[in-house]
Amino acid sequence: MNKHIMAWAIALLASGSAAAIDLSDDGSLKLTGFYNLTGAKVLSGSAQGSSTPWTYQQWKCPCTVQGWEYASVYEKSEGWQFDRESLVGFQLKKEFSPTLSATAQVLVRANNPNRGSRPTLDWAYVTWQPSADSAWTLQAGQFRIPLYYYSDYLYIGYAYPWVRPAPDVYGWPIYAYQGANVTYRTQLGATDWAGTFHVWAGGYTQHNDAYDTLIYYTTPTHESWKDMVGGYVSANNGVFDVRGMMMWYKDTTWQDAPGGGRTTLVDAQGTRIMGISANMDYKDWLVKSELDRYEQVDDAKGINNVYKYALIGVGYQFGAWTPMYTFSRYTTVTEPIEARNTQYLSLRWDFRKNMALKAQYDVSKDKSHYAYPFFGDSKLISISLQGLF
Repeated sequence: MNKHIMAWAIALLASGSAAAIDLSDDGSLKLTGFYNLTGAKVLSGSAQGSSTPWTYQQWKCPCTVQGWEYASVYEKSEGWQFDRESLVGFQLKKEFSPTLSATAQVLVRANNPNRGSRPTLDWAYVTWQPSADSAWTLQAGQFRIPLYYYSDYLYIGYAYPWVRPAPDVYGWPIYAYQGANVTYRTQLGATDWAGTFHVWAGGYTQHNDAYDTLIYYTTPTHESWKDMVGGYVSANNGVFDVRGMMMWYKDTTWQDAPGGGRTTLVDAQGTRIMGISANMDYKDWLVKSELDRYEQVDDAKGINNVYKYALIGVGYQFGAWTPMYTFSRYTTVTEPIEARNTQYLSLRWDFRKNMALKAQYDVSKDKSHYAYPFFGDSKLISISLQGLF
C-alpha cells in the first residue's frame, strides 16, 4: 500500500502542483502534503580501532543509525538504501468556523518497524481560539512532543537545510503525546520581537518500540512517558530566533516476562529534559544551534542517567544553492559512556518551487566506552529529494 501512495505522490509532485487542495466547495476542507525520498550509502567504517566487519545486534556493520525513533540503520554491505527514511505525509484540515478546526496528519513510510509499513496517524487534534484574532490558542489530541526546535516538522525535510537534523541530537523512543496544550503569542513591547509561550501536558505509551527493541535490547521492549508537563518560550525578530524548553515526566520501561507478567527495567522514574536553541538568518548567512540535556537521576536507586547533546551549523546561500557545515555531539556522563561526534557537509539546491534536492556527507566518530563494538565510526553519503504539495 505504501508503494502505491508514494508513487501517486511522486506523480503529483512531478506535475508541479504544490498548493493546498480544496476538498470542499467552500474551501473549509483542505489537503496538503510533503515528502522525503532519501537514499544513503555507508562508504566505510570501523569499530574500536579495527575496520574488520562486525555485527551489532541484527545489523552487519560498518553501519550507522540515522533515525533513532524508527531505527533507520544503513549498512555498508547493502550499498545504496532508499527504504530507510523515505516517506510521504498527508495533512487534512477541516475548518468548522473561524475559531474551530480539526487536523489529522498521516505518514506513509517505506520502513516503519514501530507499526509495520502501514500508514500511521502521527497528528490528530482540534484547535480552538476565543476569537479569530485572539492571541490564545488551545489544542487537544495527539501531537509530536516539542522537545526540539524542529520537532513540529521533523519529517518535513523541506523546512530545514540538511537531509535530516543531526541524529546525535534528534531521537528518543517516545516522540508523541496525547493531551492538550495552550499557546500565547504577543509582540514584545515596542520592538521587532514577537514572543510565543507554549505549555503542554499528557502522556504516551509505545509498545515494542523500535528504539529500545531493535537498537538496545533485541527483546520486545515497551516504554511509557506519563504525567508529562512541559513548556517553551521563544522569541523572533525576523533575523534571530531563540527558544528555551523544559519538560518533566515519569518514565517506565518494561519487557514481557515468560509465562505472563512483566520485567520492569525503569519504574515511573522522574525525568527532565531541557533545551535551548539560537538561530540566525541574516541576508545570505545561516547559523543553526541547539543544546539539550536529559536528566534521570535517583540517588536512592543508584540511577544517574545524564545525557548531553548539541549541534551548531553555519551556511551561506548562493542563489538557489545553500552549502553548510555542521558539527554535532552526544555523550552520557557516567560509565559505560555512549558518545558520538559527527561532522556534516550538506548542500541544498532549490531547483524548483517547493522542491529541493539535497546532498550530504557525514563523518561520525564513535566515542563510546563499551566492551563490545557499538555502531562504530562511519562515513555516509546521502541524497534526498524533498518538498511540499
